Amino acid sequence: MAILGSAIVFTIFTVSVVPYNFIALIIVSIVLTILGICLILFSTMTVTCDREYLRIRTGFITIRKSFSVKDIVSCKVIKIPWYYSWGIRIVPSGWLYRISGSYAIEINMRDGKRYLIGTDEPEKLVEFVNNQLRMVRE
Repeated sequence: MAILGSAIVFTIFTVSVVPYNFIALIIVSIVLTILGICLILFSTMTVTCDREYLRIRTGFITIRKSFSVKDIVSCKVIKIPWYYSWGIRIVPSGWLYRISGSYAIEINMRDGKRYLIGTDEPEKLVEFVNNQLRMVRE
């Protein structure tokens, strides 16, 4: 919301400084449209887990990622540095999926890849995933 508020202030400032510049208005409209799309895509993130898959879904126009529980080697809670920011991005330790908060779960996959998944309840999610891992291995 802070980004959208900043964009609105920027638009009002631009239009008031250059009230009849059509090109400036088009540029501002494009920037606001891009920010609005980002807000819709990344406003929420839902993490679900069952016996077969750990799934991530973001926003209203869903971006989805699934991890087979059979391919997960380990899972633990980690603190995410502030400079990793939010969104979906590559970080030094693997892929990060984060909308808010400063904690995530780190899952290590059988193929060596690592993923960081931000969640409001990392301890509960790690406990559940580890229980599913134990059930799969039995």
